[in-house]
Amino acid sequence: MGDGSLTLLPTPGHTAGSVSLPVRRRTRPPLLLVGDLTYGAELLERRQLPGVGGRSQLAKATDNVLALKQRMPGLVILGPRSDRGRASARQRTATVDRTDPSLMA
Repeated sequence: MGDGSLTLLPTPGHTAGSVSLPVRRRTRPPLLLVGDLTYGAELLERRQLPGVGGRSQLAKATDNVLALKQRMPGLVILGPRSDRGRASARQRTATVDRTDPSLMA
């Protein structure tokens, strides 16, 4: 997109080379798609690490994501299971409809 709205952040999860994708949007809170760093955003926010992967890398990446959340008010963290009925109301309102042309609004 050329405007810095999409970047990749290294967040080693249970797979080497794992990345997270922060998405800045003009009229909605920013999103952070965390990939395989965690099983779910609610677990990450409690600093509950997954059972697989390098523990020190997972802990450091988790701490980095939580620090980013503190620096970015309103940041919505979306994990791989954020849309499976266990997500908070805040996360459900931020669920991305991939067919929605206003995604970047």
